[in-house]
Amino acid sequence: MKMHHIKRIVAVFLLGCTLLPGTSCNKEYINPSEGSVPSVETSPDALMTLCAGLQRRYSIGRQSPLYCYAVGGGYSVYALYTINIGNTSEKEVETGKGAITLSNSFITQMWTQCLLLRTESETVLNNLAIATDPADRAGLKAYASIFYALSMGMLVQYYEQIPLANANHATFSPRAEALKKVIQVLESADAELATTAISAKFLGKVPKGIDAKNTIKALLARFYNIQSMITGTYNAADGTKAITYAQAVDATKKSEFLFSTVTPNPVGEQALTQNVFGAIDSTLGLRNGLAPVPAATDPRVGYYITFKSGTTYPLKAFAETNISSYPVYLPGEMQLIIAENYARQSQFPNAIVALNAVRTKKAADDIYGIGANQSPYAGAVTQAAIMTDIYKQRRLEMFISGQELEDSRRFGRPGPNQPGEERNRNFYPYPLNERDNNPNTPADPAI
Repeated sequence: MKMHHIKRIVAVFLLGCTLLPGTSCNKEYINPSEGSVPSVETSPDALMTLCAGLQRRYSIGRQSPLYCYAVGGGYSVYALYTINIGNTSEKEVETGKGAITLSNSFITQMWTQCLLLRTESETVLNNLAIATDPADRAGLKAYASIFYALSMGMLVQYYEQIPLANANHATFSPRAEALKKVIQVLESADAELATTAISAKFLGKVPKGIDAKNTIKALLARFYNIQSMITGTYNAADGTKAITYAQAVDATKKSEFLFSTVTPNPVGEQALTQNVFGAIDSTLGLRNGLAPVPAATDPRVGYYITFKSGTTYPLKAFAETNISSYPVYLPGEMQLIIAENYARQSQFPNAIVALNAVRTKKAADDIYGIGANQSPYAGAVTQAAIMTDIYKQRRLEMFISGQELEDSRRFGRPGPNQPGEERNRNFYPYPLNERDNNPNTPADPAI
């Protein structure tokens, strides 16, 4: 990407803004890579406030990665539809395939905001030595690592290649290389938190809601799970690490983005207030016999959507209102990661135990109240059959989590233009502003 797009741009409004109600923003911009400009690269307090700004960039507004991740995931597997077709960018993403134009603002914002978030996260990570208090440094490292991982991990799931350096005419690297770097960053932060607790001072400067220690372990489980199949051939060593990290996550602790009327939930705002999109129907986009019939037999359908009419299915749960919280991960995701990797390793009894932990879960047993109330798995004890049910449970348990496109590819579900297609693209095209500014931009994927 061209340097003026992704070089070390840090806005003072991020340094002065948090997600706490009542804060205001001063739209003055600085570039901390210029030696003449003081601030974030010399002040631990400014770095802490920048960490709060990372969350703002990730989670606030229609341009935010959180909005693009959740909605892009739903559109990619036919789980959402655009109610107001005047929203051209969303409608193109819903249609998929060749309908997505290179000037599509949804795709452009996903790409640009994730790269800016990565750059701002690196600003913190590259200046940790400024913090002389180990507990302050642990907080800075943990939060910057989380948002580095969320931004880069998102691009890994939607694009074939990603630039890893901030430079004019940056070269692109395969997504497998980007994912390795994400894991390295997270593992370094995880190791530091194992010996050093985050300071109260740091926690007082960032928005409440995120449990850094459990979030880092959950993201390591998620990304090791993706890495285990990123070449198309299962890597058992990576899969085993995914199991280990998933098992280490405390299922009784929430980690979520909190919102207010001043800083609203972007998914809830666009679904509820702006009426941009809704669920496709009570199938939640599940095809080829995977949808619960009738839908009411699985309470997760009613947890995520409202049965309003024959054509309208408003969202509930984490997108029900403008102030609904949005989880960074779900406990059910961790159990399904465990089940998936045991199944890929042909350890079927262990896979079924983890699968049943989700299938039979009551709402009262889940910290978010997500209950499945299904009978224990009784299908064939084969890898193919168990994996199909794990995929189904992921779609029902983790509706519009953003991971749907990666899941569809990883589980080998029918791709675009294949019989019984279940997704509308394999990867997104690179936005026009990238191609215009960077001659090293790769060719777009066919679909």
